[in-house]
Amino acid sequence: MPTANDMTVQSPVTVAAEAVQAWLAAGEAILIDVREPDEYADEYIPGSVLLPLSTLDATALPATPGKRRVLQCLTGKRSAIALARLAEQGVADLLHLDGGLLAWKIAGGKTIEADEAVAA
Repeated sequence: MPTANDMTVQSPVTVAAEAVQAWLAAGEAILIDVREPDEYADEYIPGSVLLPLSTLDATALPATPGKRRVLQCLTGKRSAIALARLAEQGVADLLHLDGGLLAWKIAGGKTIEADEAVAA
């Protein structure tokens, strides 16, 4: 897990898109998208797992031994809410992507859009 000396960590639970991209590329993290299914269908980060905020439950979180679990939404607002809700349910090992999908794209991260998924 990140340490206080890790410059990619902006707070104890908030991480920059570049850090998440590196972790995913290295197989060190799983990205959990907390947007709603229609939003996810429009555009999503490859490899992300959908767990909508509207039905969020700690028991539905994927078990990922040895990997960081990072929550993500469009801008970071809902993933921060999800982080707080899950903390109330006793889940303390989650991180959240600062700036969400928008920051991911600004940092050069790839996404899959609905028209690309249909064409594939």
